Amino acid sequence: MKNKFIWKIIGVWFLVVVVGNSLAYSANMSSEQFDKANKIYEESKFSEALRLYSEIEKTGSNWKLFYNMGNCYYKLNQPVLAKIYYLKARRLEPFESSIRKNIEIVNTRLNDKIPYPEPDFISRIILRIESIISLNILSFFLIVFVLILNAFIFLLIYKGRKRWIIYGVSFSLFIVFLIGIYHIYRVDKFSRRNIAVITRENSQLHSGPGENDTVLFKVNPGLEVKIIDQSRNWYQVSASSEIVGWIESDSIEKI
Repeated sequence: MKNKFIWKIIGVWFLVVVVGNSLAYSANMSSEQFDKANKIYEESKFSEALRLYSEIEKTGSNWKLFYNMGNCYYKLNQPVLAKIYYLKARRLEPFESSIRKNIEIVNTRLNDKIPYPEPDFISRIILRIESIISLNILSFFLIVFVLILNAFIFLLIYKGRKRWIIYGVSFSLFIVFLIGIYHIYRVDKFSRRNIAVITRENSQLHSGPGENDTVLFKVNPGLEVKIIDQSRNWYQVSASSEIVGWIESDSIEKI
């Protein structure tokens, strides 16, 4: 029994080391590809750079990657796709000034120029915290404290109920619980893509989720909207407090 438990602990640590090394190797490969794509971009070979960036996108997301893809699309005279990738970059790094400036620049190339309302004070604080503590960092700390908790449980079993060990188990269990709850919240929030961009020409906002419902507004490609509700293949979206309606799912691109 004792040997089996020890081997389990060794197995967990081995798994963490292997996974960590694999992730580090993948990150290094992506970094080399990213540098290569950046060099090609600087040579004004935007289509080729975009192809390399798109290959990197298949293996992971990064705000600088999305930002550079937006730059490529802008240089290739595709402002709608440029805005989509700038917004993807903003989702990962909401306070980066260069992203905000480029969104403003690309908006001058688009027909609809409806300013999206700025987040309130509390929302800005939450966004600031989330921009500092990324989901990857949060996952790392969760793994670390789970391992610490396992170590204290191991000591509790083999050293007995000493006060400092019980305190260690209680504290690490409490931290794991807090980080775990916050991690679930962040994953759920990240998976809820409630911002979108109109992509189809001559798109219309209807009063309800159907072609037969009254047409309320005509909107142009590039307009940023917030998704409110969904019914089958229709989304209820808003561009401002005055512009709200239903649109088909294939007329928008979720961010």
